[in-house]
Amino acid sequence: MWDYLSQFWNAITETVVSVNTYTVEWFQNIGNAVAGAIGGMFSWLIHYLNDFFIFLGWVFSILKELISVFTLPIYYVFNFLKSFTISSFSTPILPSASYSFSPEIMSIFQSLPYWSVIISVLGITVLIVIGVAVMKALLNI
Repeated sequence: MWDYLSQFWNAITETVVSVNTYTVEWFQNIGNAVAGAIGGMFSWLIHYLNDFFIFLGWVFSILKELISVFTLPIYYVFNFLKSFTISSFSTPILPSASYSFSPEIMSIFQSLPYWSVIISVLGITVLIVIGVAVMKALLNI
């Protein structure tokens, strides 16, 4: 294509029409003016098409953010339910640290009289202390 245009450009010769002499430079200047006008037209078209596509990208970006904001609570609920059902029906994970006492220590505790009653009283006492602390904190609010 460019080779054809260069052959056409180089084939321009001087022409005499009626009294005026039209030189090679005159023809080339006319060609440059026409090429500049066509290039300016395409520049205008490309500029406004580019602006239109940037505007469309901006609009779709805003729409994506709005849809994301409105669907975020639904996504949270479904994600919570999915995680809850997966974790509730899976086998429990055993802790790596074991807080069990050796049989010798347990035999000492079991030999204490009323050991089961002492454990129950200690557990209930801890629960009451925690309950009083929570009630005191709630009443201060």
